[in-house]
Amino acid sequence: MRGLVMGRFQPFHLGHMALVTQAMAECDDIIIAVTSTQYNYLEKDPFTAGERIEMIRNALNESGIDPGRYMILGLENQHNVATWPAYIRAALPPFQRIYSGNPYVAMLLRDYGTEVAEPDMVDRERFNASVLRRMMADGGDWRERVPPAVARFVESVGGEERVRTILGSDTDPTRH
Repeated sequence: MRGLVMGRFQPFHLGHMALVTQAMAECDDIIIAVTSTQYNYLEKDPFTAGERIEMIRNALNESGIDPGRYMILGLENQHNVATWPAYIRAALPPFQRIYSGNPYVAMLLRDYGTEVAEPDMVDRERFNASVLRRMMADGGDWRERVPPAVARFVESVGGEERVRTILGSDTDPTRH
């Protein structure tokens, strides 16, 4: 059976890693779909799709997960929510089960006939990407909440300064 783990991964944190580990334990192989690939350098989406893919790849490699058992793919957002489940079926290789810690995503996919696994949830307050981005901007200790490879990668691309600049700016390129 193939599982699907989807998320924006802004950044990829230990909660995401736990979800990937659970999916790997329960499936033959998995797809990790990096969503919202068209968004970057924004408050909710400071990292590019390529950077997020690299974060995930580095974290999984460092953890010793067999790269033959997963694929990391990008997926743009679709704004018509009713057609989104069909879009992901068309855009991704076949999968039988989805792993999502997001109740909205789980409901939507379940409503459209996808098997949704119940994730072994970690502390959603502690492992929350919005909280981590705020910690980056404020100089907090976000590194303890992400895999070491992700912390190194974020530092290598100036991620803290980028997040600090974005969160401190009144510029929003999505509004004209």
